[in-house]
Amino acid sequence: MCRGTRRIIRERCSLEHKCAFFVSTSCFSWVILFLSISVAGCALMPQQQIADKPVIMPMAQPIGPARRVVQQLTAVWANRQESLLAVLELDAQHIAMSGLSNDGLSLFNLTYDGKTIVADKSPLLPASLNPEFFITDFQLVYWPFAELQKILPAKWRLEVAEKKRILYLEDQKQVEVDYLTPDPVWPKEVDLINFQYHYRLHIKTISYDPVP
Repeated sequence: MCRGTRRIIRERCSLEHKCAFFVSTSCFSWVILFLSISVAGCALMPQQQIADKPVIMPMAQPIGPARRVVQQLTAVWANRQESLLAVLELDAQHIAMSGLSNDGLSLFNLTYDGKTIVADKSPLLPASLNPEFFITDFQLVYWPFAELQKILPAKWRLEVAEKKRILYLEDQKQVEVDYLTPDPVWPKEVDLINFQYHYRLHIKTISYDPVP
């Protein structure tokens, strides 16, 4: 993770008790959540998917402009709800993402350069937690429709309706994105529902800053 991102994390963590950006949850709560996702996901996936890679949308290339984004992510899974803070740095060469618990503990760091994902996860998180899900969900929400169309293989299609994106694999709905506060530059509040792996993700952008 670059020096600028580390500085932002330190600054955000120092405001922990003054700022409503951090939700009342602990690293232990996230461990329980991710363990629940891993166990339930294995139970729901066909045996062939367990043996092979999970079926998810391919990853697109990083795109500009350069910007730094702070978001509150709230995940709902099997009647559980937990939140974390995500700090992102994006440009045409890479995507960098860091996840923090409310007390400033690092849950994961990952970077993607268009070819390879490098992930550094807390040892408390299960090895089965797949960093590709973070990237594909993020791109499905924020990448231009034309960029996503380029990388979809046969049998996949992406449809756009009013304030929505819906991803299909053959005729099965995989993911639906609802733009609660649409914005041509960067939607500020979004709901994502994954029908295949049965989770919901609420994304609220706290800050969006172009980087010179």
